[in-house]
Amino acid sequence: MWRSFVKPLLLTLLMHGLGIALLIYGLPDAQDKLLVRPMPKFVNAELVVLEKPKPKPAPKPKPQPKPEPKPAPKPEPKPEPKKPEPKPEPKPAPKPKVDEAKQKAERERAERERQEALKAQQRRELESALSEDEELFQEQEDVQAATTYSQKIRRAVSLAWSRPPSARNGMVVKLRIRLIPTGELVDVQVIDSSGDSAFDRSAVRAVQKVGGFPELKELEYRVFKEYFESFVFEFRPEDLRR
Repeated sequence: MWRSFVKPLLLTLLMHGLGIALLIYGLPDAQDKLLVRPMPKFVNAELVVLEKPKPKPAPKPKPQPKPEPKPAPKPEPKPEPKKPEPKPEPKPAPKPKVDEAKQKAERERAERERQEALKAQQRRELESALSEDEELFQEQEDVQAATTYSQKIRRAVSLAWSRPPSARNGMVVKLRIRLIPTGELVDVQVIDSSGDSAFDRSAVRAVQKVGGFPELKELEYRVFKEYFESFVFEFRPEDLRR
């Protein structure tokens, strides 16, 4: 059955092919009836798609320099206060005329006063030197007198002393003795022991036995006041056995 359709289909296709060939090549002339027109050459062609050119990027704007800050306006200088104009110095009054005789008298009087002051100063220095010499001489006399009476007191105490059995050579006891200007004894105390209580008590009893030193009434009061009103007496007998 299908074969009945093939023939008409092929016939149709052939007719269509002829029609297309006539359209392309046209009808042949009488001269060219016997010529066979060559088949056209086929040209390999490729489809080229033209791309639109990409737009160039816009140039970056150049950075504009920052405007420099305007300097602060300088303060206007304050007007300096006007200095007061110096007052003109008063002219010195004319010096009065000096009496030459009066000036001479003043100079002489000043010289006399200077000489008198100098003599007074020398006199005071001489008196002070003499006074110091007198004081030194008097002090030496007082020391000599005090030494003499100290020896008398030592001799009197040694004569009144009773030697204890424990006494040995080299023992020393210091006593504080207080007297009145008549030489009478007020008090006697041990202030530095010899280390032997029997020896210390014997020295105290010797002073109490004497009871006073009437020779001191011959001294001037200043000497007694300085050396014998209250004094330290060292008792150290020299005749002690070893």
